[in-house]
Amino acid sequence: MTAEFPRNGEANDQPPATQTLDEALAAHGDAEAVVDIDEPTQQLVLFRLNGQPFALPGSAVSEILSSDQPVYYVPGLPFSTEGVLHLRGTIESVISLHRLLGLPAPEGNSKGMILLVSAAGITSGVRIEQLDDVCEVTQSMLQAPPETLSGTLRPYVSALWQIDEQEALALLDPEALFDAYQQGLG
Repeated sequence: MTAEFPRNGEANDQPPATQTLDEALAAHGDAEAVVDIDEPTQQLVLFRLNGQPFALPGSAVSEILSSDQPVYYVPGLPFSTEGVLHLRGTIESVISLHRLLGLPAPEGNSKGMILLVSAAGITSGVRIEQLDDVCEVTQSMLQAPPETLSGTLRPYVSALWQIDEQEALALLDPEALFDAYQQGLG
């Protein structure tokens, strides 16, 4: 006795073991269904420095502080340190990514926002010019940085995300950034 499965309202006299995949899908009406496969994603905090797009992993960013957060200059701090800020009873340093990444300082007196970032055993504020977005990106969209990336950026970029044909975003490695900061680089 063989089981018969209806296909488009007709009886199918082939046993399930001899049906092709297309026949089985057609029998259940799922031939055009889209299969949703969960692909690993990564949350990114997208921002700009000198008009160039960058990102940090969302897992490293604990807070986004407004541009009116006061930062106090302290003599003797490393060149890449803008100053310190007082945040709910703790004192945190504020790093200038421009200096650390070898980028020109922003024109004018634009303060931008501060991302509170934890990596390499420390927490510090990171000054950005403009916050663009916080989004989830599939891992397959992130590519290894090319060899042609500038020497000053290469140690700090963990991946590139090709946003469109004309613009790519550099995903910064917070561990590498903070390691360099602790070594007094920048």
